[in-house]
Amino acid sequence: MTPILSRFTAVLLVLFCVSWAFASEKFKCAECGMMVDVDSRFSAQIVDAKSTLHFCDIGDLLIYLKDKKRPATGAQVKDHPTGEWLDASAAVYVHAPKSFRTPMGWSVAAFRDREKAASHGSPLDLAAMTAALK
Repeated sequence: MTPILSRFTAVLLVLFCVSWAFASEKFKCAECGMMVDVDSRFSAQIVDAKSTLHFCDIGDLLIYLKDKKRPATGAQVKDHPTGEWLDASAAVYVHAPKSFRTPMGWSVAAFRDREKAASHGSPLDLAAMTAALK
């Protein structure tokens, strides 16, 4: 490889890495500290007037709410079929390890529609799903 081609390749590699790093915002999970893939249908968040807490896994959100004895006000999860944000209190949840491989292994998915949730397992409301997690 010629020196010019070698330098050109190195510049392209650096530009690719820089553009990838800034392509999407990076957030740490408020529960476990892992980087959050905000595009994942298993990510969650708590939004209030001052800040947003991000979670890499719905299970991490539920554990956070449980451990901190915090109400679910402002908590949001993604509807598994559509990826749209919805209020965590309005969602139904399914724990299905054979169906859902989530970032932290909680295997919990959220649904807007109870019938769609039931096609994956037994749907639970927020309180029941939180109580079921250990």
